[in-house]
Amino acid sequence: MSLLESIRQRVRGLSGRRKTVGLFVATSLCARTVGICCQMFQIPLAVKALGQEAFGLWMTITGIGYMLTFADIGMGQGAQNKLAEAFASGGTNRARELFGSVAAFLVLVGLILATVVACLVPALNFTALFHLTNPAVQIEAPWAITVSLLLFCLGFPLGLAQRLAYSRQRGWMHNIAQGLGGIGSLSGVFLAAHFHKGLVEFIVGAQIPGLLANAVLLSIQLIQLGWFKLRLIRWHWETIRELLGLGAYFGLAQVQNILLNAFPQLIISTCLGAAAVTPYNLAQRFFNLFAIVQNAFLLPLWPAYTEAKARGEFGWIRRTLTRSLRATGFFTILPMAFGALFAKKLLGLWVGRHTALPSESLIWLLFSWNALGFFTQCFGYLLMGVSEMKRNTYYSLLSTGLIAGLMTIIVRPLGREGVVIAMIIGYMPFLILGNVAETIRYLRRARGENKTSVVLTESIPSAVE
Repeated sequence: MSLLESIRQRVRGLSGRRKTVGLFVATSLCARTVGICCQMFQIPLAVKALGQEAFGLWMTITGIGYMLTFADIGMGQGAQNKLAEAFASGGTNRARELFGSVAAFLVLVGLILATVVACLVPALNFTALFHLTNPAVQIEAPWAITVSLLLFCLGFPLGLAQRLAYSRQRGWMHNIAQGLGGIGSLSGVFLAAHFHKGLVEFIVGAQIPGLLANAVLLSIQLIQLGWFKLRLIRWHWETIRELLGLGAYFGLAQVQNILLNAFPQLIISTCLGAAAVTPYNLAQRFFNLFAIVQNAFLLPLWPAYTEAKARGEFGWIRRTLTRSLRATGFFTILPMAFGALFAKKLLGLWVGRHTALPSESLIWLLFSWNALGFFTQCFGYLLMGVSEMKRNTYYSLLSTGLIAGLMTIIVRPLGREGVVIAMIIGYMPFLILGNVAETIRYLRRARGENKTSVVLTESIPSAVE
């Protein structure tokens, strides 16, 4: 038997879920490899062409944009779970109603935020806020911030492309779109650098391709489903209320995630100056490369957990959690520790030694922070997949408040390193109580419910007889 035929037989023998997850993982690895390559070329181009202050401001603006994404109150994530359940049970009409309601809600959110941005930005003094010293950057700052945030607002409804693909177990489609968007973003940055354009053009060149990729992906899926009609976007109050109940917990957890990614750069920029963001951002981007590997095999598990819960396959959920923890340790945390040993030298080769590089202490603090985050993700994806976010959300709020308070207190005496120390200390309640303990609680409860269901099912025939 040839090797190709052997592989085909193995693939045919896999369950539908395993095939779906496998295809998702394979395309995710490819898309993230493309993303890594694009980042490797994009960042040096931007740093060299813009300078440290303008690049630091760009990263700060990006962080502010990410902070805006909490405004959907978790509706996108909640809709993903509900859509996955509807598709798994064959409820096409229900799925169509869910999608239409969420689309209407996100369009409204995007319009409201765009109006707020257009009114608020002209009234702010960004030179004083971000301690800008370069006259050219001072002039560009208001326009750059306005354009970037408006593009983020446009991304609200287009982000449904990802949620719909995941809920249909078609995450591979989103991965392909993401890869193409990354290539387009690199091309946009290259053109801006080649023609010596300013910060505004860099932002447009970097953000527009991703938005276009999502727009095309969303259009393709709507055509496949026969939903490509404007009248589909309708405001169903009952559906909105149902999704708000679930989405509120997703939204609050999302706020924590956004703040942990964006708030550190904002604190550093406002307290130490925009140029001080660059070393922190470079080090975090280095560790983000390892997060790409973990996300490749964790993201497919979210909709898979939702489907497994709907079908009562709790044994599969427990086994998959154990495997994801092992894979995280072996494929992300261990290689990341090795990479941290050479991070400063690699960053110097990447962006040039003329650029301000992170200290060794900052590198190892960020390694510890990211290792904690990788470990937490395994439990977090399970809890999100089975919609068990209520208690988890309370702990996330506690941790977020603690982190924000500690950051503002110790950033000035300890600098960038103090920001990371604050994140590590403040994260512990969420990690231990909000993820590990809540996952154990859910699995114990699910095992008890499953045993009860089996006993009832076995007793029905004898009762009938």
